[in-house]
Amino acid sequence: MVILLILIIVITAGYDLKCPARAEWKLRGNIFCSAEDKYVCLFHLLDQKYMENCLGSDRSSIGSKLVFQPLFNLAECNVRRYQPIVFTTQGNSQCIYRKSKCAEEGQVIFNNGSSSRDVTCRCDYTQGYAFVTKPKNSCFCTPSEEDCSCYRSTCTKLSQDYQCITDGETLLNGTCKEIISYM
Repeated sequence: MVILLILIIVITAGYDLKCPARAEWKLRGNIFCSAEDKYVCLFHLLDQKYMENCLGSDRSSIGSKLVFQPLFNLAECNVRRYQPIVFTTQGNSQCIYRKSKCAEEGQVIFNNGSSSRDVTCRCDYTQGYAFVTKPKNSCFCTPSEEDCSCYRSTCTKLSQDYQCITDGETLLNGTCKEIISYM
């Protein structure tokens, strides 16, 4: 029995902790802290790993998260995530939303977003793509808020504002930025 207990301790000591899923947070809090509202699991900057603690819940500002350093400290969201609402340590260890990808057919990135906003996409008019549904902003769309689907237009050439350009016609000074290809 003692050998089995030592084996379990050795195996678990070499395990890198991952914070529990939100659905398991309450259970882990009751086990680890004897109170779910005291439980915190955050990344510890100095030790470079996730750690559990019973410090209680705390909040940060929009566009940031909290980490241990060794106590609570503000940290930027990972570049692939964003935090549009106030971050709370109650059930969270990282910024809550994953940024969208502009990877559907005909889509290109318009803006990479920020730590508090999702990316924005546009359709690649240089390849003949336009929006299936006109977005709130005529130049770009936000995938987490609206449909950003693109379709191949029947026009031979599209302007940067997704208007058909007929032979010999040129449309200048559109409201949308020009897509500049670096290839």
